[in-house]
Amino acid sequence: MTLSAAINERLALGPRFEHWLLERVRRLRGPAELPATLEYRDIYVMPTRFGAWFGVLLALMVIAGLNFNNNMTLLLVFLLGSIAMLTTLLAYRNLAGIRLDAILVKPAFAGEAAQFQLLLKNPEERHRFAIQAIADESVDGADIEPQNTRRLVVEQTAGQRGWLAMEPFRLENRFPLGLFRAWSVVIPRARCLVYPCPAVNPPPLPQSGRGDHGAAQRGEGEHFHGLREYQPGDPLRRIAWRTSARHQKLYSREMEAPRDEACELNWYLMGGGDTEEKLSILTAWVLRAERRQIPYSLEMPGAALPAELGEDHRDACLEILALYRQ
Repeated sequence: MTLSAAINERLALGPRFEHWLLERVRRLRGPAELPATLEYRDIYVMPTRFGAWFGVLLALMVIAGLNFNNNMTLLLVFLLGSIAMLTTLLAYRNLAGIRLDAILVKPAFAGEAAQFQLLLKNPEERHRFAIQAIADESVDGADIEPQNTRRLVVEQTAGQRGWLAMEPFRLENRFPLGLFRAWSVVIPRARCLVYPCPAVNPPPLPQSGRGDHGAAQRGEGEHFHGLREYQPGDPLRRIAWRTSARHQKLYSREMEAPRDEACELNWYLMGGGDTEEKLSILTAWVLRAERRQIPYSLEMPGAALPAELGEDHRDACLEILALYRQ
């Protein structure tokens, strides 16, 4: 085995150690109660890859100094080793005492990255340098001035609707020379509400009393929605003649409910089909109606909201859709 392979194998123990430590922290301390201060006993120090190679260099210099009886080489090793030990202490103190005050979360849509915002407070009269928040899918970092608060963002993929529990993350720094990293594991209680993914091409908005994917109101309304193939019974005034001539096939214009009419988003009138697909269509309808300022109601099994507008109404509707049968 080469020297490089041996070092890489040793460094590979780092993730294994972190996994073991995570399980130990989860078992002994459980989720963090905020605000939480990083105490000295919560912080661990390990060499970085650069620090490991630096240690190999010092070992080779010791061998060379002893072999050739070169006192200057040994003195240089002692000096560099002392500096390395000092950086261990500096990295340790740079992280100790930082306080995690809160974790702010905004809802996300399925398939997007949920963002967890960490409020980190430096309660002491000294700077904290290059503090990082590290998760499996994101890294964010910043310096924190004395008596100041900085906001770091940890991202996590929202795979499906419902509640998304925040995964454990690390607070870490490699100050000042990058030879060692001081880090601590945080197991949060935070969670993010994940809305269904909006349908890409949903049917037109249903009018009041019509919720069956817009089939009952095709050709009605005043807002252009899109084109579809001509169906028997479509009014001639809705035929898109230019498009039909270009494609050698008749196409009709689909229209949506007028602005001054309320939309009834009714689960029971959507017919059969895949549950997630229906939730995606309802989500798209909620967003479209809100964007166009068309009052809309929502009726779901076990929940119903009257026709309204506004962010609070939108969020309430999306929450019902997100937690359906959860």
